[in-house]
Amino acid sequence: MWAWKKFLAGGCVVMMHLAGWGAPDEKMMSDAIALRDQGEFEKATRAFQSWLDQNTSGVEESDRRIVEFEIERIHRIRQDYRLTRERLLTDMQDRLTTFTEAELDSLEREGKLDVQMIDGQKLYVNPSASNLLFRVPGLRARVRKPQKNSAYRRLYEHMLTAEKAATLTSLSLVLPQDFLVTYTLTVNSNAATEGKTIRCWLPFMHSFPYHADAAILKASPGLKAIAPAEYPHRTVYMEQTTAKDKPTTFDLSFVYRSWARVHKPDAAKIEQYDKNAPAYAFYTAERKPHIDFSNEELQRIDAEVSAGDGNPLLLARRIFDWVANNTIYQYAREYSTIDNMSFYTASRRAGDCGQHGMLFIALCRMNGIPARWTTGWESFAHSGVNMHDWCEFYVEPYGWLPADPDMAVNILNYSNDELTSDQQKTLAGWMFGNLDHYRLTVNSDFSRTLYPPKTDFRSETVDFQRGEVEADGKNLYFDKWKYKMQIKPVDAKRAEALRSQFVPEPVKMPAPTPTPAPTPKPTPIPTPAPTPAPTPTPTPEVTPTPAPTPVPTPTPAPTPTPTPTPTPTPTPAPSPTPTPTPTPEATPTVQSEATASTATADEKTSPTE
Repeated sequence: MWAWKKFLAGGCVVMMHLAGWGAPDEKMMSDAIALRDQGEFEKATRAFQSWLDQNTSGVEESDRRIVEFEIERIHRIRQDYRLTRERLLTDMQDRLTTFTEAELDSLEREGKLDVQMIDGQKLYVNPSASNLLFRVPGLRARVRKPQKNSAYRRLYEHMLTAEKAATLTSLSLVLPQDFLVTYTLTVNSNAATEGKTIRCWLPFMHSFPYHADAAILKASPGLKAIAPAEYPHRTVYMEQTTAKDKPTTFDLSFVYRSWARVHKPDAAKIEQYDKNAPAYAFYTAERKPHIDFSNEELQRIDAEVSAGDGNPLLLARRIFDWVANNTIYQYAREYSTIDNMSFYTASRRAGDCGQHGMLFIALCRMNGIPARWTTGWESFAHSGVNMHDWCEFYVEPYGWLPADPDMAVNILNYSNDELTSDQQKTLAGWMFGNLDHYRLTVNSDFSRTLYPPKTDFRSETVDFQRGEVEADGKNLYFDKWKYKMQIKPVDAKRAEALRSQFVPEPVKMPAPTPTPAPTPKPTPIPTPAPTPAPTPTPTPEVTPTPAPTPVPTPTPAPTPTPTPTPTPTPTPAPSPTPTPTPTPEATPTVQSEATASTATADEKTSPTE
């Protein structure tokens, strides 16, 4: 029933308040959702708008926002399903030496295509041609101009180097590498009214023991705020006034240092969790809609993988192997339009990096294994840089260990021309408990509040990688702007020279103003689990910036004092320091339940594309 559907608002699960809703209203909402799911978008939009028009007063603002987001969701789905059958056929014939209309019909009957009926028209998800090549191995042999790819070979050689380096030290962090990041976000001309202030959030390095020494080299038009070092979505925040007929551009560049992680955990040495610790409860908690312990498909998979030794390390490996061996890669629809990401991936046996990662996290948590979302960018592929999602799981006494199930999926399915079968298995397995240094981690959790909070809905309600933009209190969706990210390795001498050019004033964080929490209250913020790993003396981040300017309204929600930024000195794996749980944004960002979308912005890419 509609009344019992749950939605994510600013990262916190809230119940739809039904105060003022009679039975006819509840039925109208249920009918509107059914219309949307049937592809009757125009009728569904009219039904949602009718409810808004009839409820101009006497209802909770959060209820109105949820209904408004349903209208927004329909717009987003339309953006991602614009490919006609004729265009798809042409795309396939352009890519392949031979491809017939009858072959397309056969693939559709076999369920190989993502199809959506929208107001009587059959449309396909925009990256359908690429997805067919991932899904049907025989088609790849007919590609007219196959790309030569060395990404997996490069990653395999990096693994060998990291393993060799690990034999020379007792530490888990090896091969420090500096990177120079340049990021440009450009809002289209006239996407916002002339003279309006555009608020912009860009990705920045999240503080972890394997990331350090971040120094901002350029921020144009100038920084307003930087999120605390361990904030769930690490951002820099800027503002700029629009000019008529001109694009609005935001530029950011910085250097940072990253280490590869090599761990040799021994299953025989795994210790029991302290299940009374708040951190344990936080990282094993159900978080609907994407982590739903009652989902029948997830329960079925859980019964399969949990049979056997209950050792957390061995069980996490069985979950990792299940995802790697039972799913394939597919370009994703926008996460903001998917009901339940882990179920979506499990039921389709296909997904992108974030969907594979969310499935791994959900299955770990169902078995009492702490797991968390760690995402951002990777830069080992031939294309230079990709948005990418991976995750971490926690075992005693080793702490947080990395896991990249999506990379394992790609290695096992799409690296035949670069690696032998044995090399594929070795590299895919290495992605459990180990990680390369070609990462820029931006997030330590999903669906959390930005810093400072947005006023309107986020374009990406789960992840944060491309940035977020709004003007005049309204979100600017991905079709209103474009971005360019570059991450290039630089030698240590060059990196230090860049850092030494700046003697910045520290950015002053705005004093938090208490804001009443919605009902129900967010999950209590956990404290670190006992027996923490040794923590070195912290070294502050170098953040060269213009003179700080107060953050504009809305006033950011209170944020716990972050743990100091780790030093660049390699350290053993950290203990599970809980991610702060911010108060939801002033006007909630809504993550709710529905179907479909990704096309207006670049998809998260596989190294093979």
